[in-house]
Amino acid sequence: MKWVLEDVDVYNQSKEYVDTAVIPLIPVSVQSDFKSVVSKGEFITHVTAELERQLKGRVYLFPPFTYLKNTKNVFEILLEWKTEIQREFKHVFFLTSDEMLKHNKPQSLSNNLIWLGAVPIEHMDDNLKRKLLQDQVEQILNILLQSWNN
Repeated sequence: MKWVLEDVDVYNQSKEYVDTAVIPLIPVSVQSDFKSVVSKGEFITHVTAELERQLKGRVYLFPPFTYLKNTKNVFEILLEWKTEIQREFKHVFFLTSDEMLKHNKPQSLSNNLIWLGAVPIEHMDDNLKRKLLQDQVEQILNILLQSWNN
C-alpha cells in the first residue's frame, strides 16, 4: 500500500495484516555531488516501489523523508518519525543509500535503518534493472522476515 487516499481505505479495512511501514530516505544536495545524490535517491525510490509492489497487503510505503544532505539533526527527526509511526505500525524501516546515515546511525535506529549501496540505473536496460531491483528486494525481505519472526 502506498501513501494515496485509495490505499488508506484498504489499510483501514485490513490493518491487522499491515504491520510494517517503509520510509525511503532521500538526501538533497546541489553541491558538486548533485548527480550522485540524485542517483542514490532515484535508486531508493525504485527499490521501495518494487518492495511495496511485492508486499502489498503487508507493507505500507510512506512518502520519502527528504532532507538536506548536511542536516545535523536528521537522526533526531527520524527518531520522532519512528516513535510516531510505531503507534500504528509494529515495524518501521527507513531505507537509504546515504553513507553518512549508515556510518553514523545511533543504536536506537540500528534495527530500523536499512542501507543499500546504490547502483546507477540510468543507462541500464529494463531487464537488467528489473533483475537488480529484484535482488535488492530479496535482501530487504530477509531483513523484514527476521524482524517479523521476532
